[in-house]
Amino acid sequence: MIKLFYMLIYLFILSNANSESYVKAGESLVWDSDNKNYIANGDVIFKNEKFIAYADKMVANYIEENNSEIFTIIELFDNVIIEFKNETFKGNYAIYTRNDNIIKLTGNVSIESPTRLLTGYELIADINNNKRILNSANDESLVEVLLDNNADN
Repeated sequence: MIKLFYMLIYLFILSNANSESYVKAGESLVWDSDNKNYIANGDVIFKNEKFIAYADKMVANYIEENNSEIFTIIELFDNVIIEFKNETFKGNYAIYTRNDNIIKLTGNVSIESPTRLLTGYELIADINNNKRILNSANDESLVEVLLDNNADN
């Protein structure tokens, strides 16, 4: 009975969600209409027009606009992977805000692209301006960049 309930919620989300984005979950998906959010657990997938994200848990806040749900703030917890164009961001926690189109990741962060690997503690990815800021955790830690030998070819 519980699985049927979650399946109905999932179908409701797909039919009413803005076509540019969606949420999927392997274990549970809870819709909280009072707080205007979804809580997803287990093999979570979030997709919008900018990127696709994977995590163990997600909280997605939304607003209602023109009879559609628009996701505004997305929080991703544990084993976070975000695929954006030809880059892959990884970390322990991420938050995306639609208003400024910024993704902030923390905890064992990496950015992988075809020619480089960057690692650090915190990543701030400004999607609109195509900028990445990678920070270390403290004075004793490092931010590292590894370049492919063929990066300049």
